[in-house]
Amino acid sequence: MLDTFQLHVFLAVVENGSYTAAAQRLHMTQPSVSRHIRLLQEHLGVSLFRRVGRRMVPSLAGERLIGIARQVMALTRRVEEEMAALRGEAVGVLRLGGSGAPAWYVVRRLLSAFRQDEPGVGFRLEALPTTGVGLALREGRLDIAITEEEINERGVVCKLLTAMETVLAAPLGGAWEHRKRILLRKLAEAPLVLPAAGSPPRRFLEELLSGREVTLPTPVQALEVDDLGTALLLVTAGLGVALLPRPLLEMAPSTHVHGVAPWPGFSWPLYIVRRAGSFGRLDEMFYNFAVGEGQSLLG
Repeated sequence: MLDTFQLHVFLAVVENGSYTAAAQRLHMTQPSVSRHIRLLQEHLGVSLFRRVGRRMVPSLAGERLIGIARQVMALTRRVEEEMAALRGEAVGVLRLGGSGAPAWYVVRRLLSAFRQDEPGVGFRLEALPTTGVGLALREGRLDIAITEEEINERGVVCKLLTAMETVLAAPLGGAWEHRKRILLRKLAEAPLVLPAAGSPPRRFLEELLSGREVTLPTPVQALEVDDLGTALLLVTAGLGVALLPRPLLEMAPSTHVHGVAPWPGFSWPLYIVRRAGSFGRLDEMFYNFAVGEGQSLLG
């Protein structure tokens, strides 16, 4: 009989690219992961991986198995959740993806309240994959994602979760000490710390500001960072100013940074994304909580 845990290990190797990385993710030893893959291959009578450089790449048989294995694991989770529901319990692990500091701020607020009511639900928090949010959701590698960018793809449902006031985070002291407002057209003259070019928050800022005829500084004139949490650290150190959702300022000491209101003002959106159609009970519970009662937590 096929061992579903071996399928679980197989998918971990596929998604992490090596036995060692899969072992770290599964909190197992590398020899144990290797043994489970060997037993699975012996049971199926095929080789599931080939080595390319340092990576373990699925063979033709491995590629065929990936989709089936994900379906089996999804059904296994569904069985466990449904049986728990009959006992009046909610148990299991929800795989939740997030993109950057604003998403993790929202996740932190939601999880704190949700787990008070559902202590049996665990969460595995992951950075959004470079392969694409929609694909990860459709393939079952993620259950729900919180993103800074609206996802318009087949097979997923995307809904605006919250829109946070945007401020110009500025260091206290010097020219910014008593500033309470700044005209958007003056941003080009400010020492901005910007999200990296091509990232969702950068695309959001460029699209919004270009519609208001505001041009952002070139990379030569501004610092660029991969994450807005890093931008806040640079502001705290006095290295510039950054357009950020106001709640992120909670991460910095109030004696180091304050918010300057841009004029005209605008909000920073965050979206919640899930698979379309049928999905698991835990997915449904958390999604409904986030778009329902969770709204008051994020207001």
